[in-house]
Amino acid sequence: MISFLGISVCVLFCAILIKDKSRPIAVILSVGGAVLLFISAAGEIKSIADGISEISNAVASGAQYIKLMLKVLSITLLTQLVSDVCRDNGENALASMTEAVSKIIVISLVLPLFKTVITIVSGLVK
Repeated sequence: MISFLGISVCVLFCAILIKDKSRPIAVILSVGGAVLLFISAAGEIKSIADGISEISNAVASGAQYIKLMLKVLSITLLTQLVSDVCRDNGENALASMTEAVSKIIVISLVLPLFKTVITIVSGLVK
């Protein structure tokens, strides 16, 4: 379970040592380390998916909201990975724009949910 810390530290030290000699290889090493970390978390991801599946089966009307939550979570995780890689390569403006665009996409995804909540709340108030 703590192995992800070891992977991170090893990749970090290797990338720091290689960065001065070959920046492209250091970038590939960092991305490879991120993929390795993701693979090491696959067991946890499966348990999360099983838990969400149980919740979705128990509350059939909430399945669409659970799907929405997973989409938003996926977008934020991938955005974080991509923006970090951009920042590691000195592309701060690109990283910031990646984050801004992902926020716009997330807002567009959850807008129908906000409309539903507002409709429910306004119906309760009347």
